[in-house]
Amino acid sequence: MLEDKYSPGPVEQKWSARWRSADLFHGEPGGAEKPFVMVIPPPNVTGALHVGHALDNTLQDIYARYRRLSGRPVCWVPGTDHGGIATQSVMERQLKAEKLTRHALGRERFLARMQAWTKQCKSTILGQLERLGCALDWRREAFTMDEDRAEAVHEAFKALWERDLVYRGERMVNWCVRCGTALSDIEVEFEERKGHLWHIHYPAADGGRGPVVATTRPETMLGDTAVAVNPKDARYQGLVGKSLRLPLAGREIPVVGDEYVDSDFGTGALKVTPAHDPNDFEIGQRHKLPSVTVISPDGHMTAAAGEAYAGLSREAAREKVVEDLKAGGFLEKVADYPHSVGVCYRCGQAIEPMLSWQWFVRMEELAKPAIIAVDSGRFRLYPDSWTKPYRDWLSKIRDWCISRQIWWGHRIPVWYCVKCHGERIKTDFHQVAGARGVLSREEPSSCPVCGGGEFMQDPDVLDTWFSSALWPFSVFRWPGRTPELKFFYPTSLLVTGYEILYLWVARMQMMGLTLMGEVPFPECLIHGIVRDKHGKKMSKSLGNVVDPLVMMDKYGTDAFRFSLIVQAHPGKDIPFAESSITGSRNFANKLWNSTRFVLMNLPQAKPYDLGALDAKRLELCDRWVLAEYQATLAQVRQKLDAYEPAAAADALYGFLWDRFCAWYVELAKIRLQGADEGAKDTVRAVLVEVLSGTLRLLHPFMPFITEELHAALAPFAGVKAASVVEAGLPRPGADRSDPAACREMATLMEIVAALRSLRSQLNVPPGLRITVVGSGGGSEVRALLAKRADYLKALAHVESLSQSEDGVRPPHSATAVAAGMSFFVPLEGVIDLGRECERLRKEIARAEGDLGKLAAKMENKDFLARAPQSEVETGRQQYDAARSRVGLLKETLRMLSA
Repeated sequence: MLEDKYSPGPVEQKWSARWRSADLFHGEPGGAEKPFVMVIPPPNVTGALHVGHALDNTLQDIYARYRRLSGRPVCWVPGTDHGGIATQSVMERQLKAEKLTRHALGRERFLARMQAWTKQCKSTILGQLERLGCALDWRREAFTMDEDRAEAVHEAFKALWERDLVYRGERMVNWCVRCGTALSDIEVEFEERKGHLWHIHYPAADGGRGPVVATTRPETMLGDTAVAVNPKDARYQGLVGKSLRLPLAGREIPVVGDEYVDSDFGTGALKVTPAHDPNDFEIGQRHKLPSVTVISPDGHMTAAAGEAYAGLSREAAREKVVEDLKAGGFLEKVADYPHSVGVCYRCGQAIEPMLSWQWFVRMEELAKPAIIAVDSGRFRLYPDSWTKPYRDWLSKIRDWCISRQIWWGHRIPVWYCVKCHGERIKTDFHQVAGARGVLSREEPSSCPVCGGGEFMQDPDVLDTWFSSALWPFSVFRWPGRTPELKFFYPTSLLVTGYEILYLWVARMQMMGLTLMGEVPFPECLIHGIVRDKHGKKMSKSLGNVVDPLVMMDKYGTDAFRFSLIVQAHPGKDIPFAESSITGSRNFANKLWNSTRFVLMNLPQAKPYDLGALDAKRLELCDRWVLAEYQATLAQVRQKLDAYEPAAAADALYGFLWDRFCAWYVELAKIRLQGADEGAKDTVRAVLVEVLSGTLRLLHPFMPFITEELHAALAPFAGVKAASVVEAGLPRPGADRSDPAACREMATLMEIVAALRSLRSQLNVPPGLRITVVGSGGGSEVRALLAKRADYLKALAHVESLSQSEDGVRPPHSATAVAAGMSFFVPLEGVIDLGRECERLRKEIARAEGDLGKLAAKMENKDFLARAPQSEVETGRQQYDAARSRVGLLKETLRMLSA
């Protein structure tokens, strides 16, 4: 028998241990049935999981368990990602606290520290995934930097190298001065910041008046090598080809005509700094302008910036440049200017565009088959609203910068002959032009060009997304042609957030098609970001982070999971608040208590077979609940197959709480408390059939409690499986649809709801039974009331129910209207009318006071303009509810006063 109260902790520990010991979720290659396969989006080994991971993995777990319940073999591969910059940043912060740096440790000792840290983090993360209830194939755990994945990375790089799809070139890259590395375009995020537009006069070389340029970054003017104007701009018709004197630096620079320049922006004259702006770099290439690097990789000014500025940080240099421009009479105007600033997606520092020799992948050729795959339907995104942005991004793709100037990651497997390239390659590697090198995992023995034996390996590592892009096949030990790879690839579904659609999903598609010839997964379910209740992104600095472990400890894992899923509408962000878990915890308790009630009314440990019963013994509520049960099973499966898990969860909740528990269980008590054993067995069979089947369908959403409850019910349901996933989905035998029963029950439920509302409105004590007189209505409704008066008496606490032929309202009675009938409730002796009227007047006064405060809030223009939209909407809902409450109270007072 179940405990009196549901205690999630012991139940979760019990079933986690059983699943693990039974190796329940391990899959082996072989068999005729096509497997359902997923690879986990591997969390970075930077610490513990956050609420976003909880959502992502709960969604995956739902589909793993659902497909297993459907009878398919399932393989869901766990693993972790080395995380590149993100993980190295965590370790460097730890070293800083110890007053150390990675350079002080040296590369070898630093990497040893990293390995120890990641081992600890992997253990924590995998333990959290198990705590969450994830049905992962634990024997297949992978890590993006273990030996199997390292072999895959080398093979992929080699394949691209041999097809001339990877190259080293000097390009304008996004440089993070904090992380000390290049970033790809999609690793740059943009923030709106308040800045300034400085208007600077560039005098003519002969000392005459020159153009005024407007810039948001005056410190970069020290690297200007031209001023550009649009050749069609009438203001500058005679200026192209002339020379100007660069303020502060004093050197001459030309004026060039280029159609890129927007005549309507600023003054229409553009300062050109080829070394520090991607658009200026393109202008420089077209006009063969020199590049002057004035900002170094560490964010400080170089010697080329001039003696007065060399060594200053970017920020300090800006202040001094502006001060010197003002002193020299060059600064003509400063205007406030909000603009978009590119920042590092990891540390938030402003990105510095910088010329550098880096490794790139030629993406246009890789993107072509990926575009064909999405156009032909071989790859589908859910929701479909993401398909167009995905395709548009692929069609406009730029080469991918894959080299990173950090130590933690897969080192680029290219070696350089010191004799061929000179000693400079050891000290100034990123400025050595055109160095190609030799591809090898191990140091070569001799140079194929000069025969030299001294080599230096490329110091850079690959972008962490390079190894992640191979994940769907590297987890099955590609490049080996393993049985696992043959059986489990391509995988079936990827579940992930929209924020890494381009960073990861697109790259996996391209790599899978390029290296394997097949899409790595034909379907991708995109979910939103979990935000706080005001719609803000969660962060430690804002103090709005939700810790999944704390929530699971406090409310139970199933309640936490369910509270996430019911809000996880495809592609939409989730405004999450801890209070949302309360409803899911109440749902879990309701399931527990209802199952205890059913078990307490099953005196014999025998199967109650609904199919063996005479259908004539089923009464109205039995036929109705079986029809609703059948419809719910179909609806849940349809929603899950359409990748709408929130709608599926909502359907299950609605059936179990609003129909099964709230109505059928209450009606079942009438027969269970009677003397007819045949009637008792009928209702027992229905209770077992419906509850056992619905628990199986609910299992993917709430795995722990459903295992416990289903195990308790199994002997009575004739189920011998050791776990719900082995029992399979419920499959009702006979067609149970019954429109007539559903229609009649809807009528009775409407009447009961109206009577309950009237009781609540009039403050009738819950245990006091009332007299009800029905009037009017059609013959069908009146006949139904006569036949099923027992339902109304049980559910609305009715002492006597009669039907009036003359329609005359009894004295001192209140009225409820439902199903086309009026129901009179005599109040004499039920409530003290005078006292109740006085109570209502006081309640109305309080309610009107509350309404006034809410009205003032909703009329406050400052609140409406500045408050988050979610808070404004909550205010509107509160105001509407308060207004309705005042109206209801006044109507009740009017009724009683009459």
